[in-house]
Amino acid sequence: MTADETDVAVELGVISDDPADIEIAHNYWAVNGDDTWKYTVKAVAAEAKITQIALTHKLRNTVVARDPDIVCDDCGLGMIVANRSEFDQNRRLAAATHLVCRDCRLENEKAAKIAAEERQQRLVAEIAARYGYRDQDSIKITELTLREAVTLLALFRNPIDENYTCSIPLNSWVGSTFSARSQDGRDRLTELWNSGKIVVHPSTPPKAFGWIVQDEGDEQPGLYVDRVRWTAPGGGVSGAINSALVKGIKSALARPWSDSWYMSWADEWERVMLEEATAYLELCMEEYKFEFSPGERTRDVLSTALESFALGAVYNFIWRATKDSAAYFQRGGVTRKQAANSTIGRIERSVEYALTQKWEVKVYRRDRRLPWSAVSTTLFTTILGVGDAMMATADEVLLGTEGEELA
Repeated sequence: MTADETDVAVELGVISDDPADIEIAHNYWAVNGDDTWKYTVKAVAAEAKITQIALTHKLRNTVVARDPDIVCDDCGLGMIVANRSEFDQNRRLAAATHLVCRDCRLENEKAAKIAAEERQQRLVAEIAARYGYRDQDSIKITELTLREAVTLLALFRNPIDENYTCSIPLNSWVGSTFSARSQDGRDRLTELWNSGKIVVHPSTPPKAFGWIVQDEGDEQPGLYVDRVRWTAPGGGVSGAINSALVKGIKSALARPWSDSWYMSWADEWERVMLEEATAYLELCMEEYKFEFSPGERTRDVLSTALESFALGAVYNFIWRATKDSAAYFQRGGVTRKQAANSTIGRIERSVEYALTQKWEVKVYRRDRRLPWSAVSTTLFTTILGVGDAMMATADEVLLGTEGEELA
């Protein structure tokens, strides 16, 4: 069994000086005039008195086989092939995709790694220039809105250490949550960040930052608000600044409130209660494997319910509606999505019927799978002094040293 060099399907670059090995390679790649293989792999291995697996290893150590008709898109050289299967695969792929040889691929990966390292170095430099911690004016508590006071107190009452050095990143909270829903937590921190009420602490890990591609294609450094370790602005050690802020907010809460705080507490109550109710609705929908994304109608229906009923009663409406939607789906004839979409209508009708019939709706207790968030505890317990927020409504809240009722 001997094949002439001109009869092979590839260009053979010899890397072995053993004539027997070279002959085996020629036989392996030999083709007939119609481009079919002249010898089977089994026959070549048998002639060489080795196994087919050993034959593959020998070929790699004997010659460099390049396909003259399928070239690398980067260097233009014929693609190196280790065996016939790779040869056939390249022929099939060449019509539909770009092929790059191993050497070029390794070179590209090396260049990409270097570029990524340089890009990261630029990011670190940009972050230091834009977000680097520096002495700034401290927060004036009298200028805070009540919503900002709630968020700041919830954020820094749970510091990363006992020295109040900085906040715990939202994505690192364990056993509790910052806000009832993660999006609300991100929104709150974004508001504080944009208004300069919080700044990036130097201990923030690099994973909290990244590049943002602008419409023009330019890159700007950005941050993930839920990965950042935050601190309040001020001069000196961050722990002292954050500790003073917490004490200052608590002191302001103990004094007669500003008119703006009195005017806005009910709005903040409604917003936090709505987040709590929406979080429970999402939990119930997930329990029945319903895909659900709350929108404006959901918020409108839950807001209306919370105007007349305590959160625990709204839990009741939600639980019954999702349970009935699941039964609706099980009866057949509707898709899971249709059944899920019917839930909000069920809640709305139940609320309207309860109001019309003047029902005393049973108040559900807190679901253990959904513990109170730091924001909710701060507002309801610390600031408003509500004993059980599952049973309370806004018109039952008493504020002020004389116990006057505020609506």
